[in-house]
Amino acid sequence: MSLEVEHIDSIEEANRNQWNHVVEGSELGCVFHRYEWLRAIEEGLDYEPRHVLVSKKGNPIAVLPNFVTRLGPVAQLTSIEPGYGGPIAVADEERALELLLAGVAERCDGRVFFNRFRTYDEGYVRYQNVLRERGYDVAVHSCRFALDLTRGWDAILEGMDGERRRGIRRGRESDHEIREEPVTPAVLADFYDDYARVMDRVGMDAVPYSFLAALERFADRITILSLRADGDRRGMYLFLEDDEQSAVQHLYTAVTREHFEYHAPELLHEHAIGRAIERGYETYELRGSTPDFRNGVFGFKERFGARPIPLLLWERGRPSPALSALNLGRTLYWRFGSPTWD
Repeated sequence: MSLEVEHIDSIEEANRNQWNHVVEGSELGCVFHRYEWLRAIEEGLDYEPRHVLVSKKGNPIAVLPNFVTRLGPVAQLTSIEPGYGGPIAVADEERALELLLAGVAERCDGRVFFNRFRTYDEGYVRYQNVLRERGYDVAVHSCRFALDLTRGWDAILEGMDGERRRGIRRGRESDHEIREEPVTPAVLADFYDDYARVMDRVGMDAVPYSFLAALERFADRITILSLRADGDRRGMYLFLEDDEQSAVQHLYTAVTREHFEYHAPELLHEHAIGRAIERGYETYELRGSTPDFRNGVFGFKERFGARPIPLLLWERGRPSPALSALNLGRTLYWRFGSPTWD
C-alpha cells in the first residue's frame, strides 16, 4: 500500500493525538518529539517549522520535526532545537525513513545549506548506514549525562564524588525545604531572572522568556523545584518528564552563585532524584556538555556519578561540499575560540 508524504509548516496543521501516537509507539520517540514541545518552540522561538510526515491510509506512521535555525549568514534545518530529534516511525520503517529523508531534502532551499539530526537515544545507530548512503556524516560534538535510577538512591549516592556527598550532607544539616512550584507566569518569570544570570555567567545564550512562557501549556510534563531557606527561595531547577524514555530531564538551572552557600545544586538534585525514583523513572538526565573532561560543566556533572553518553549528530551539506566548509569553520572556532559550538 502506498505511503503519502506531507510537508507540515506548523505543528497545528497536524492532528495532535495522531502525532503523539507515533511518538509514543516508536522506541526512539522522546518527549522532545511531542506535539506540545514543538508547539512551544513555534510559539516561543523565532524558528521556522518545516516538519515532514508520512501517512498510510490517512494515518501518520512516521514523523520528522525540523526547524530552520541560523548559522551565521546562512541557515540549517535542525531536528529539534532545543532538545533532541531525528526520524521516528511505527510501521513500514525502511520505506518511511526513505520518504522522510527525501522530504527533508526537498525542505532545504534558499539559504538553508545544511541539515542535521541530533539524537537522544543511542538506538539511532540503526540508521547509520541508511544516512551514510544519503551523504550524512556522523560526529560527536556534545554528550549527555545519565544516572541509572534502577540502582536505587543508596547506590547512586555511593557513586558520587566525595565533594558532592559532603555537599548533600552539609545541606541536610541546614534548615531548608524543597518545594514543588506551580508552573505559572509569576513563577516562570522569577525562574527566568536567575536562569538568565546563570547563562550569562557561563557564557552561553539563554532561551528567550517567550519560550519558557510557552511551556506553561506543557505543565503536565514540567516540574519546578525550589530550595527555601532563611525565608526565601535559594535556587530553582526546571525539569521535563520524558515518559517516552522513562527519564527525568534536568532542563534549566536558576541557581546563582549566591545560592551555593545553601548547597542548592546538591539538595535540589538529591530531591529530584529521589522523586524520580519514587515515580518509577529509570533515568535521571543531567543534560549536556562539551565532551571534554577539562570543561567545568563536564566535571560538575561527572562528579554526580552520571555516565557521559555521546550524542550522535548526523549532518550533510546542501549541496554536499558545504559541510566541508562548515567543519573547517568549526575547527578554527575550537582552536581559537571557546569550544562550545555543537
